[in-house]
Amino acid sequence: MSDNGTVLKRYANALIDASFEKKDIDNTYADFKKIVDYYNDKNNSDFKEYIGLPFIDKKERIDTMNILSEYLSVNKILAVFLSLLVENERINSMNNIFEEFVKIKDEKDGLVKMTIISGKKLNNNELKMVQEKIENKLNKKIILEEITESDVIGGFLIKINGKIFDGSIMTQIKNIATFLKQGAFVYGN
Repeated sequence: MSDNGTVLKRYANALIDASFEKKDIDNTYADFKKIVDYYNDKNNSDFKEYIGLPFIDKKERIDTMNILSEYLSVNKILAVFLSLLVENERINSMNNIFEEFVKIKDEKDGLVKMTIISGKKLNNNELKMVQEKIENKLNKKIILEEITESDVIGGFLIKINGKIFDGSIMTQIKNIATFLKQGAFVYGN
């Protein structure tokens, strides 16, 4: 992980720890999502630009963040955290910190995000079967996302924790072709 990624993970962990300590993790998550949605809303692009400009007085930007926190009724832990992000010039990394926060929260809750990518939409029974098998294998609850991509021919790919398990027929055919080419080269055919 890069230095910046390590720093972002530290911020996310700090917020997780503070929220768990107060037994307020679900509210913190919901409030953080509200703030991130507001921050990313195209109608609020002036706010996003203003809050992240380091040459504008920090106290003004922190006051603005506190006003927004109050307006959106976020909990005290998150309000202080957001002010800290402004103070430390990390507010522009809020989206990445939120992503890390969600990963850590899901991990602590025993959840794993899994993406199934297939050439055609799978029916509910197929999805359920794959989900159950993976849940049993990992002994964790799966958050399932399905993506349909026309270039996946037969079978599907599964993404879990940044790893891709490719069970598509196209990949199997490519592997056979590579094997045959190597064999042809070895035997001079």
